[in-house]
Amino acid sequence: MNVEQDNFSARLKEVSRYSFNMNSLVLDTALAVSGLIPHGLGVALAPLVSGYKVGQPASALVDNPYFTVQGVERPSPKTKHLLQHRKVRNYVQTCVGTAASIGCMALPVNPYALIRDGSSAGVSAVHLHRFAEMARHCRQSKTLCQWLDLLKLMKTHKLFNRGVGFGLAAVPGGVSLAVSVPVKLCLLIKNTAVAAQESVLCKVIAMELHWRAYQEQSLLKGHGSGPATAIIRELMTRRGVMQGFSHNYPALIQEPAGWNAFAAKIMDL
Repeated sequence: MNVEQDNFSARLKEVSRYSFNMNSLVLDTALAVSGLIPHGLGVALAPLVSGYKVGQPASALVDNPYFTVQGVERPSPKTKHLLQHRKVRNYVQTCVGTAASIGCMALPVNPYALIRDGSSAGVSAVHLHRFAEMARHCRQSKTLCQWLDLLKLMKTHKLFNRGVGFGLAAVPGGVSLAVSVPVKLCLLIKNTAVAAQESVLCKVIAMELHWRAYQEQSLLKGHGSGPATAIIRELMTRRGVMQGFSHNYPALIQEPAGWNAFAAKIMDL
């Protein structure tokens, strides 16, 4: 292994390693147990925690080592904007969800939670189906199969999470705290374990997909689509209530830090 390859390998390990975020875990646990706090204070906790997350400084974008070793260095404004937008969107969704929970106390179910989790579950199911179809047509490529296997696994986890959320919201009269809080805590433990186990692989595959798609677009001059580009297009396509607001994946592919956005999307549980 020459010096350039050795440096590349070290850089790849550095940017892909999983770092356990205790601060984030504490905040997520607070959200999960917020229902135990009486007199409506628990409901108010959710937007406070989410607002605190938005106020935290954004993690510095890291350029894809595949780009760096080839001398492709330029700003990544689209990626930075997308990741900041995700933080703000999550905050808005939490506030709207809290308002809906308060406003729907007189109703047997929470329509907003049903629409949110039902739509998300449906979108995840479509992604899962599309990735499975891609896998069936590329069995001759071990690399593509490995990428798609991971994407299917992560979408299966998200489909399960959203399905559970939809089920809790759909029970007439609501689910007792004795049931809902343990269920939320179990989901939190499961998601933390999944992130700890799969985070490194998700990051590495996001980098590989990003670099392969960049090469495809360079060869095709932006006309046409190779397999990696098709996978990213499906990954970044938004459906359901957000249909028509899909991300500008071609621009993200061209940015050295674009893999950060792809990794965030893959690991979104």
